[in-house]
Amino acid sequence: MRSTALRMRASMLLAATLLPFSALADAMYLQLKDVGSDVDAAGLAAATVAERTRYGIEEALKTSSTQAILMDPRHEGAPDLTLSAKVTRAGEKYRLTYQLATTHEPVRTKTLAYEFVNPSLSDKGSVAMAQALLAEAQKLEAASAEVPAVAAAEVPVASSGESGSDANWEGYSQRSDAAAAEGMGQDSTGRAQEMEAPRRGGGRTNLDLGVALGFNSPSGIFGGEIEFRATPVLGLNLSGGTGAWGLRVGPVVRLYPLGETRTSPFLEGGMSFNMGGKSTTTLTFNGESEEFTTDKLLTPVATLAVGMRQSMGPMYLGLRVGWGFRLREDNWRTSDGRDPNLLDDLDIATSQHGGFLCSVTLGVSVF
Repeated sequence: MRSTALRMRASMLLAATLLPFSALADAMYLQLKDVGSDVDAAGLAAATVAERTRYGIEEALKTSSTQAILMDPRHEGAPDLTLSAKVTRAGEKYRLTYQLATTHEPVRTKTLAYEFVNPSLSDKGSVAMAQALLAEAQKLEAASAEVPAVAAAEVPVASSGESGSDANWEGYSQRSDAAAAEGMGQDSTGRAQEMEAPRRGGGRTNLDLGVALGFNSPSGIFGGEIEFRATPVLGLNLSGGTGAWGLRVGPVVRLYPLGETRTSPFLEGGMSFNMGGKSTTTLTFNGESEEFTTDKLLTPVATLAVGMRQSMGPMYLGLRVGWGFRLREDNWRTSDGRDPNLLDDLDIATSQHGGFLCSVTLGVSVF
């Protein structure tokens, strides 16, 4: 009964832990990386354009069906797409050019340019541009996963009328614009020039560090994990923590059949070494108490599990369920050589590592 109750509590703990992260699983992560301006007007300075762009995206997300998160520009994470912006003169008008780029292979880009008269960006204009950016970002991310080629940038251009920057933001016409492409690091044919691009995208990782809660897992009741991704399909994991049978450490090998993807299932196999310790029980006879000590010895356990790693920008969520096979049965001794009493038997049976296992890990991708 006690063992069943412990497992029920562990299941409830896992469910409560996973709930806050479930809403983030399919979000698209967007980061504003570089903003430049060749214009002296204060309303179109680089810092102002960056602030207005963030404002527009945040407001657009409130009414958009796009599941996206705008990452802090100072955060050293791994966004799904990056956004850069540049302001230039276009004759008597001003031109604001945005470029979206995926951060995972194959790298795809999309350039959008807007022309206007007034040297400022209004609330309405910022939000309208952000809505177009979010729509294109969603298309670009979906296309990147389906077609292994870098498409030429198509540049929609919006021209405002004499009434200022609020006019005609939604009514832009779409055409190829070589000048805008060149301003954002492309040649006149729209092909991306060779440049240094982020190498990490959704799901990509070389080293993971995480903290874990579990039941019978290689990381113990509470512990940590470190994993090095030797290849896209092979991860070398070391888990460790505190278990009912003392400290625990477990080398584990993980196979990722889908490689480095945002949602990446895995098959895991390894060993868990339980260091053991001493356990004390107390029995009372006729008002007198007597303590009995049991030595819990080093116990190896083979583990086999399946799981899933969900990338969440610079962070990740890991889940696993499986089974542990205890490789040593004669793994305890009473200190005085006595036969175990009822409390000893109960303590040994409930603290052994083996059987059903599960865990949840929350961590960060270091690089």
